Amino acid sequence: MSVQIPAVVDVTAYAAAVRRALADLGPDQVEELTDGLEANLADALADEWHVGHGADPVAQFGGAEQYAAELRTAAGLAPAGPDGRQSRLAALRHPLRAAGRAGARRLTQARATRWWPAVEDFGVALRPAWWVLRGWMAYQLVALWVFRTPPSYLPETLWAAVVLAALLVASVQWGRGRWAVRGGWRTVLLTVSALTAVAALPMAVWLHAASTQYVYVDMGGPVAPAPQDGVVVDGIAVSNLFVYDAEGNPLRDVQIYDDRGRPVRTTLDEGQAPWALPGVNETWSFVPATDGDGRALWNVYPLRGAPQSAFVWDEATGRQLLPAGTEAVTPPWPFAKAPTLDVTPQVGVGTAGLPSTDPGDDGATPSAEASPSAGASPSAGASRQAPQTPAAG
Repeated sequence: MSVQIPAVVDVTAYAAAVRRALADLGPDQVEELTDGLEANLADALADEWHVGHGADPVAQFGGAEQYAAELRTAAGLAPAGPDGRQSRLAALRHPLRAAGRAGARRLTQARATRWWPAVEDFGVALRPAWWVLRGWMAYQLVALWVFRTPPSYLPETLWAAVVLAALLVASVQWGRGRWAVRGGWRTVLLTVSALTAVAALPMAVWLHAASTQYVYVDMGGPVAPAPQDGVVVDGIAVSNLFVYDAEGNPLRDVQIYDDRGRPVRTTLDEGQAPWALPGVNETWSFVPATDGDGRALWNVYPLRGAPQSAFVWDEATGRQLLPAGTEAVTPPWPFAKAPTLDVTPQVGVGTAGLPSTDPGDDGATPSAEASPSAGASPSAGASRQAPQTPAAG
């Protein structure tokens, strides 16, 4: 004997109530979770009616909130909070899970094609390289954002090498499935892994650009970013200038200006950053000279200073200072004495105006007008050819 199923089973209102209970997930996710809900409910009620359980959705499935909670659980979503909304972390994970499910559907569709299996096999063969790259990227993030080390492709210290090795092992073991990660941590790690894949190339480009802006000195290791201003010789920032006279003797307290009358400065941070000096074990900081009005001058060379350990931090000014009674001194000079210069003035380039060396010459010497006396400074146009002057006689 057949059982007559009621022609109208009101599942529309029940499905609408379920959707309202899921409203905090957002329209797209609600649509994904409840797609075809009315048809599924109607089919389930028809089966239940057939075995004699009745056709009331609430009686069969519980309240709409309960049904919505079961949909959340089946989709791996966190339950709604007391106010019907999810926590921020749960809300963040939902779009990621939705993206993962969408990606899985696209992968299933791609596997149905003829060309995809070969591509997938090739990608699987490259997985070990990806595990290493992922560990290297994690090291770069830790080194740059946690330990604040200068940018570098590979570790430059023992502890950095240990950190890189640990992250490489963790990445490879996770990729091999030896270290299982479950729950929320799996979502976090999968998200980080995906972001790493996207950021790998930009990170490599940034590292190349950043590493070229760091300069190195004889002590080795990065000291400071290559300055946009200051004095640079062969790509190395200069900390100090040492001036010698024509006899090769060192000069002190020499003020240096450029061709526009601007002070030539080697330090642009008011002496706060330390400098690594060639042949000196401890880094140095410098202090300015002062003029008659007490103004600081940073173009008086050689700069005086002291080893970094001699400075103290002044809380009032927020700067490092030499304590009272500590005298600023000149760092080691590069040479005790520089080569002696031949400062005999030359008339010009070439032979015009110079004394004749021909034995047949009458031995006359150039006039004083053509040959300045020794000790006179060369004129500004000394590099130009001087007009020939008749010999005296």
